[in-house]
Amino acid sequence: MAKKGFLNSYKVYDLIIIAMLSGLGIAFKTVAGILVRIITGPLGIPGGALAGGLYMLWLTLGLAITGKKGSAFLISLIQAIVVLISGAPGSHGVWTLLTYLAPSVAIEAVFLIKMREHNILHFIIATMLANIIGTFGSNLLFFRMSVLPLVFTLVAAAFSGSLGGVIAFYTYIKIEKTGLLKKGRPTQTETVIMTQEEEKNEED
Repeated sequence: MAKKGFLNSYKVYDLIIIAMLSGLGIAFKTVAGILVRIITGPLGIPGGALAGGLYMLWLTLGLAITGKKGSAFLISLIQAIVVLISGAPGSHGVWTLLTYLAPSVAIEAVFLIKMREHNILHFIIATMLANIIGTFGSNLLFFRMSVLPLVFTLVAAAFSGSLGGVIAFYTYIKIEKTGLLKKGRPTQTETVIMTQEEEKNEED
């Protein structure tokens, strides 16, 4: 029996969440980026370093809400494609896919640790690493700052990422309390059946 495709593991609910957060992330980045650059521009600091945590939190939040591996990667992939095609603020030309996808890989890696037991450290570390990687990658490709300005920028990125992680965590908790996650996710019985089917497919 052939194995299920990657997207087949996502329910319609998951795909809707991913699409919504992708759009929200792009819209937020467009508005926040303009405002943040008013502050960072005179300081010579890339705007993404200071506001990046607020961009990256959508990836972390998406992965937590759906509970599906690859969700953060899909959100960043959709954002990269939309930004690249539309030329919206945040586009890095041919490097857009790299600068968008690399941070999502870091988020996915952090959430591999006890995937079903999300806590605030998952959110903070994941969002912080994502923003640091995104900031460092942008520096290598475009800014090429010297050591001291780069260190200062990375510290700002770490702080912004941590803040974004905290916001994502408490947003996730608020959403979880509404019961919407339980409605969209499979029941315990459905989860057991799907797990058994996946194990059977692997054996085949």
